Amino acid sequence: MLGYGEKLVLAYFFGTDYRIDVYNVVITVITGVFIFSREIIEPAFLNVFINAIGEKDERSAWGLFNRYSRGIILITMLLSLLVYFYPGAVISLVAPGFANGKRQLAVRLIQIAFPACIFLSLSALTNITLNGMKKFVLPASADLAFKGLTLLCLVFLYKYLGIYAAVVGVIIGAVSKLSIQFSLLHRKLSFRAGFVDPVYSKNIWRLSWPLLLGVSFSQINTLAENVFASYMQEGAISALSYSKKVIDLPILIISYTLSVVVFPYFVELSVAKEKEKLTRLLARALGYITLIYLPLSLLSFLFSREIVELIFKRGAFDNAAVKLTATPLAYYSIGMVFFSLETILVIFYFANSNTRTPIFWGVVTVIENILLCYIFTSTIGYAGIALALTLSKGTKVIALLSQLKRYINVSCLYPGRIPLRI
Repeated sequence: MLGYGEKLVLAYFFGTDYRIDVYNVVITVITGVFIFSREIIEPAFLNVFINAIGEKDERSAWGLFNRYSRGIILITMLLSLLVYFYPGAVISLVAPGFANGKRQLAVRLIQIAFPACIFLSLSALTNITLNGMKKFVLPASADLAFKGLTLLCLVFLYKYLGIYAAVVGVIIGAVSKLSIQFSLLHRKLSFRAGFVDPVYSKNIWRLSWPLLLGVSFSQINTLAENVFASYMQEGAISALSYSKKVIDLPILIISYTLSVVVFPYFVELSVAKEKEKLTRLLARALGYITLIYLPLSLLSFLFSREIVELIFKRGAFDNAAVKLTATPLAYYSIGMVFFSLETILVIFYFANSNTRTPIFWGVVTVIENILLCYIFTSTIGYAGIALALTLSKGTKVIALLSQLKRYINVSCLYPGRIPLRI
């Protein structure tokens, strides 16, 4: 909700001004590093970490935690130095359509903001570790601090710093987020080389290498969308960002939150080979998500303009901005069910130690998305980026559903009663 509030404030102050286009591209690069870290850590690390804890080998479990911590710090610090000294090359890569003042602003913003990825990437590890320990309140509080401080800085410093206020907020929020999570984990952190059973290291690599490939393709996908959008009219990137945030809000509140909670249970049931409980838990998750998001999808599609007017039309966000944002919102709305189901299906496969299947279909649909972006942007303009993503996500979800029979009794996928505690 606070991230949603941030978009409202940005829309009020800037509308679909070129400064928001620049800010969105820079933040996409930073969050891309964070997402890259999270998408590798979450399935690979958590599965092995829970196994080690379950086998009473806490030494190896926390050895893995520290090994990941050191790796994340080293890699993100090197990336930050690279971006600081070569910001122009980075902007040329992610937004080649930016020119003149737009490009200069992007260079300055990315130099200032990129170090936030150090703290955000490390928080991906601390967050999933706490979730694996069945501690959900503290990670959620850290997320509140991150978004809340970003929003507060934007509101109170906008008059003095303009768009730079949002960047300052991101940096302060990222530091605060990690600090809160470390309040429970700082005693476990060590920069000494700790012992890790070779079996766990082997399992980590077995789960990680397909993820490296898949997440790399996913980031290429985001990069490609930015590249296409950077050549579109001013405000196109902002309109896509605003409309996607409208769709993301209900998905984050329900579907993503559900995935965070059920992931450790999926892992435990898979390890224990409780096939019947696993089937019932998945059935309930998929059933509730479909029931909730089908009507939301229809309403968002039919009333896309009215929704944009209701949410954003104030301050600098005028009628032109409403029209610019409503079109991609309609296309994103079609894919709301797909976006939601993908969240649950992917973590289900990961919980069953299968990173290859979702990654394979992720790579296939990234290629599909890029091709569709090329076709649609040349015919229907910037909104074609939204339609391309919707269609490619639909392909991925259908493919993942079709291969569930490897792990569960598909004929039993019906809403049944599941105990509140497993």
